[in-house]
Amino acid sequence: MKQAATAQAATDHFFADESYRQRGIMPLRLVGAASGDPYNPHSVSGVPRHLFDALERRYQMVGRVNAALVPWQHYSVAVATFHPSRPHWRERFWKNELAFQFQSRNGRASLAQIRAPYDVVFQIHALFRTTAVPSIVYVDNTHRQTLAGWPTWNPLRGRALARWLAEEQAIYERAAHLFTMGEPAAESLRADYGIPAERVTNVGGGANFATLSNLTDAVREPNILFVGKDWRRKGGEVLIAAFRRVRERFPEARLQVVGTTEAPSGPGIEVLGRVADRNTLAELYARASIFCLPSHFDPFPLVLMEAMASGLPCVASAVCGIPEIVADGETGVLVPPGDAESLADALLRLLRQPAAARAMGVAGRARIEQHLSWERVIDRMAPVLDGLVPVVEARRVVDPRLHTEIGICCGGD
Repeated sequence: MKQAATAQAATDHFFADESYRQRGIMPLRLVGAASGDPYNPHSVSGVPRHLFDALERRYQMVGRVNAALVPWQHYSVAVATFHPSRPHWRERFWKNELAFQFQSRNGRASLAQIRAPYDVVFQIHALFRTTAVPSIVYVDNTHRQTLAGWPTWNPLRGRALARWLAEEQAIYERAAHLFTMGEPAAESLRADYGIPAERVTNVGGGANFATLSNLTDAVREPNILFVGKDWRRKGGEVLIAAFRRVRERFPEARLQVVGTTEAPSGPGIEVLGRVADRNTLAELYARASIFCLPSHFDPFPLVLMEAMASGLPCVASAVCGIPEIVADGETGVLVPPGDAESLADALLRLLRQPAAARAMGVAGRARIEQHLSWERVIDRMAPVLDGLVPVVEARRVVDPRLHTEIGICCGGD
């Protein structure tokens, strides 16, 4: 029912558009596909929900597909990939041929239930293959990036790794176009997978908020806030070393750690673990003075945009796509990864200069509104998507019996 209502609403909206009627063409008809609930703002970090909502405001979205594992598949994959190390088990669970095949099957089955004609499948991440149809793929990272930047994320060896890379390569080669969240992923697609430059566009990412809350003039506490699950990869040990230096020179400073319980306790350190309530998390952002994310490897951390939307200056490491989010010296401070001394110096500077820190936070909020929103992402996608209209127009076939158009998707065979 939801798919049918979406398709009908999209059709009514676009046929009401005089420009399409005058040009005598059908608008581009999209189906969104993700390995998570595309209507849930918390699934897959909220990217499918917010991205597809933004696409729907500009284009004709006739449906959304959830390729995620169903319970029995989830159990089967969990058994097949078991490892006594929970972090290693987690990586094995998501990156294996069984999960890939299950999600591919789910995606194809969900697509088959969409009765309205469509031209393009817009797929988020390369964790499944729908058919030869997917013509747009949006990624934040490639597996070859992982192999080079954070091998711990790669649980695959030998033939299993070769098969995974071959499936990934096939998805990229079939796509009519590839969008990335950051330039490192775009460069990997070009250099590591041989995708022609004209088929790859870095469009960035957006903050996952339907609306942004108002910033207040309330005095912020000398709190440094960290939010992240993967303590080691996100530089937790470096943060602790830096914070101990900060406390020696600024005893009032406090560090709040959200998302993990791996952080050690100590003077001024509060380990909060997982915070599921969004209002509680919003209060932590509102009270903090600085957000810190000293990651070793982090393709395009959306949590930085969440912090910036809350008016926080960000101190982060200059790796992966982070320099495309945090403008060094304007919305925060970037430091070399693994450098506890430089990190401590940056944190101390902002703690000792609250007016400068606040100005950076205000600039960060403006950057979210002006550059890092999903609407701006769609603006950057639009030249490619609009360019597909003549291509799919040429490939549509009119069925005289049904007096309707059947979309033959671009890309693929």
